[in-house]
Amino acid sequence: MPLSPGERLGPYAIEAPLGAGGMGEVYRAKDTRLDRTVAIKVLQADLAQDETLRTRFEREARAISSLEHPHICALYDVGEQDGRAYLVMQYLEGRTLSERLEQGPLPAEQALRIAIEVCSALDSAHRQGVIHRDVKPSNIMLTSSGAKLLDFGLAAQRPAVTMAPGASAAARSARLTEEGTILGTLHYMAPEQIRGEEADARSDLHALGAVLFEMFSGQPPFTGSDPASLIGAILMKAPPPLVIPEGPSSRIERAIRVCLEKEPIDRWQSARDLLRELQWIAEERSGGGVSPELGVMATRRPAPSTRRLLLAIAATALVTTSLGWATWGRPSTPPLPKSPVIVMMDSPHPQRVYDPATLRAGGTNADDLTDLLSDLPVSLIKETTGSVWHRDEQVVGQDPDLILVHRSCFYDATLLGDSLLDRKYAPQIYPWAADKFESFMGYIALANPRTRFVVYSRGSWATDSAAQAWIETVVRRFPRLAGRVTVYKVPLDRATFRNAETAAEIRALALASLRDMGRSATPTP
Repeated sequence: MPLSPGERLGPYAIEAPLGAGGMGEVYRAKDTRLDRTVAIKVLQADLAQDETLRTRFEREARAISSLEHPHICALYDVGEQDGRAYLVMQYLEGRTLSERLEQGPLPAEQALRIAIEVCSALDSAHRQGVIHRDVKPSNIMLTSSGAKLLDFGLAAQRPAVTMAPGASAAARSARLTEEGTILGTLHYMAPEQIRGEEADARSDLHALGAVLFEMFSGQPPFTGSDPASLIGAILMKAPPPLVIPEGPSSRIERAIRVCLEKEPIDRWQSARDLLRELQWIAEERSGGGVSPELGVMATRRPAPSTRRLLLAIAATALVTTSLGWATWGRPSTPPLPKSPVIVMMDSPHPQRVYDPATLRAGGTNADDLTDLLSDLPVSLIKETTGSVWHRDEQVVGQDPDLILVHRSCFYDATLLGDSLLDRKYAPQIYPWAADKFESFMGYIALANPRTRFVVYSRGSWATDSAAQAWIETVVRRFPRLAGRVTVYKVPLDRATFRNAETAAEIRALALASLRDMGRSATPTP
């Protein structure tokens, strides 16, 4: 029977029912010891006798107790009285995201903020081995202190065990899940969950992508007139086009599309990487960093020998064929540019410019590489990068065949204005730049299935095996980079691309990458 106001569970005095959540009823109560309002989730008495459901209820307690995050509802206490097991949680004032969505789509900036907060909560949970498995609007509470992720009743800290159809536990818990063999809520469920396969962090990201789609459009990405047609849509159909009227939207669309890919390997591989992408999108839309409308430009004066070429590059970039992700799902392959496109990226950081003469001229390694490849029938685009650079979307639009890039391209501590400070804080600054670089490669790989990378460095890898180990690490993080990354360890005794031998080696790697993908670039006579 439901609890009535005035009844007590241990030191907690029931005040009012709040509704039902997962396997239990939820009440507002008063903690008489600390004189604070709490929420109590009570496992229904008839279900408390079911060992399977009781185990799942206890699993929720263990899952929540291991999590401390500002956007996860906190667990205060657990207890049992008269056969009733209960959880005592933070009482939240506000409304659920599902209640807000009854009014229609959210403004883009609000939707992005909520997405960032929930993604941050998932990142924290995933890092501790907790998979939520039921991310949906009704499990997201909107409060004055931001979004809170609720209800870890289906969370798993190890591979989920699928219950067989017809089993008593499955039958008695039918109201808790869409199907006896499925854990979660169908509209937001990843294809692998529907198929009864093991859910992992990428399953949560699929659900978050569905929530994001609904926040921007007002409707879930997959619908059906009955459960069978809904399952068919999730397994087989692409979501409808997403139109975001408020400002540039292609990068948001792509981030959501990647979340909703049918196969886990095609999605974001971690909440950390999706979170980074959402943060960059929010920064771009707020006007921070480099304006996405800017064309090819340098933060320092380019080397004199390349300035005339950059003018031609800027014009070429305006007409370069884009990827054409205007519709959802896997698009048809766009026509390739007649000439291969090579994007060269590097930072102006003085310790990263290899040639002293180039540094004195205010140039970068990318300037020297431009000169090195200028006789080839290719479109050359130079990107001078640094710590505040995030023109990822523009690089995608340039539709590159090859990105010839310095591993340190996002490292730039020159704003410190002091070489001693630069060296002092390099251990704090460089790991962030390296992480951003890997995220950039993963983003390009997800957006363009053709682009390859030649990554050079003079200090990153002591041996060839160390370089290969780095590639393997990046590919584990972004499986779509497999077979698409080549590294070049620049010899310290001739670490300048004006050295004939070094120039010949990296030029050969660039040409080999183009040939391997069927894009030849024969030098002009």
